[in-house]
Order: sequence, then structure tokens, then C-alpha cells
Amino acid sequence: MNAPRTVARRSVIAGGKELTVSTIRIAADYYDTVIFDDSADKRHRGMLLGGYVIDKSSKRATDREAGMENHREALLAARRETPKRLR
Repeated sequence: MNAPRTVARRSVIAGGKELTVSTIRIAADYYDTVIFDDSADKRHRGMLLGGYVIDKSSKRATDREAGMENHREALLAARRETPKRLR
């Protein structure tokens, strides 16, 4: 099996957030998208944003098109939404 390969990675610095949205290809037709907290104090780690728990959860897709759609949606959420604490 080949090592995972990054297919898309974008940094978002906006509204007090320092995040990275990353999508990797794990295997043929298997893509995983994650939002990472890049702030020095990790203030958003474990918070909910766009259906993701920052630094803890991911969304999977079974083809490149769906993987890139997950990436676009996560990127928009990172730019526009405010992270929320889990209850």
C-alpha cells in the first residue's frame, strides 16, 4: 500500500482563527478531510466547526470529487463560521 498523500491543504487565518484544512488520499478512492488548529495556544482544539471536531474528527469520501467537495465545505466553514464548544 502507498503512503497517504496530501491532495489539498489550505491555511485559514481569519477572525482570531488559525486553522488548516487538509484532505489526504489514503488509498484508491478513499479521501479524508480534517481541520487542524494551528494557533500557538490551541484555543480551538476539540471545538465544533462545520461538522468537524477540530483536531479530532474527519470526513471520508469514496472518490476524489466527493473528497474535494468535503474540502471546499470545510474551507468555507473555517473562513465563515465561529468554532463552538461541544456540550
